[in-house]
Amino acid sequence: MNTITRCYVKSMVLHVLVIAVGFAAVMGTFEVIDKLDRIVKFSPSFSDMALFWGYITPKYFKYLLPMSVLTATLMVFGQASRYNELTAYKAAGGRLKKLFLPFIVIAILLSCVDFAVDEYVSSRFNLQANNLLFRIKNKRDRLVYKTADIWFMEKKDMIINAGLYMPDQKALYDVTAIITKEAAIAEIIKGKVCTWDGSQWVIRDGMRYELDTLKAGHFEAIPLGQFSAINVYDENELLADELPFSELRAYNKRLKAAGYNNQKSLVDMYAKLAYPFTCMVMMFLGIAISSRFKMGSGLINAGIAIVISLLYWIAYAMAISFGYSGMFGAFAAPWIVPLIFAAAGFYLYVSMPE
Repeated sequence: MNTITRCYVKSMVLHVLVIAVGFAAVMGTFEVIDKLDRIVKFSPSFSDMALFWGYITPKYFKYLLPMSVLTATLMVFGQASRYNELTAYKAAGGRLKKLFLPFIVIAILLSCVDFAVDEYVSSRFNLQANNLLFRIKNKRDRLVYKTADIWFMEKKDMIINAGLYMPDQKALYDVTAIITKEAAIAEIIKGKVCTWDGSQWVIRDGMRYELDTLKAGHFEAIPLGQFSAINVYDENELLADELPFSELRAYNKRLKAAGYNNQKSLVDMYAKLAYPFTCMVMMFLGIAISSRFKMGSGLINAGIAIVISLLYWIAYAMAISFGYSGMFGAFAAPWIVPLIFAAAGFYLYVSMPE
């Protein structure tokens, strides 16, 4: 790697990090402000809101990293184009494809970083953010534990275990409710499904074991009251936001084995693989634009990057929606837009005028 390439690489990495972290911090602040009007009546402390901001910021870093790549590419190479640095490089015998090749490698690495942020940071922090919101509103912890299935404590005398939870259907499957009395298990209620009837959760079609009287019998329906520990999902919080790819993949396997329709969850799972690929797409587009056109100032380049990113995200969101509805296959829906844009970017890259 020659001196010129090292200079551009250093500038590119610095721009990407500053833009991504800065945008993520701003968007996290906007979400805190948006949530504040709904939770201010619960008197949250400043430390709670600061912690909530810290939990949700990685989510925006993950989403905004591709746009940051495009913005940084247009700013770094746009400036080089504006001041004829690329023209001088070609006049000295340099080849643009060779100059830009390390940046394709950087884009691949950034795609891996984007996936890793979601897998190991963002999803887990989203779970903590939802737990924090629940604690602010209910003045107690939202005791939800996700192992092979879901455990949570409801009230002080009820522990719930569910094999599957499907927020869009408002249903828990393979449910066991453990009722305690005076620090001892009083009864165990096992049912195939527990659904929301509009006012409370009702467990259906199962067996009831009363340990204090040593009786057991089948039941059709038993009301269990409200489960506030999982009501946070009613506020448009997606289950996929709390699960990394590995756990969402296991969740979908269980849905498939149980015979349930899992189209939406499958789309969310494949989107966790497809979205990080956007970093490479944006790098191709940024390089193609910078090498072909005389770019303007940094603000103009940033504006161009925002417009392109918005168009990309609109198309991507439409494809995901078509996937949810079943018009596109679960695998194709999150991949179709990135692959189309990647093909266009790759064509512009290989046909770049030297």
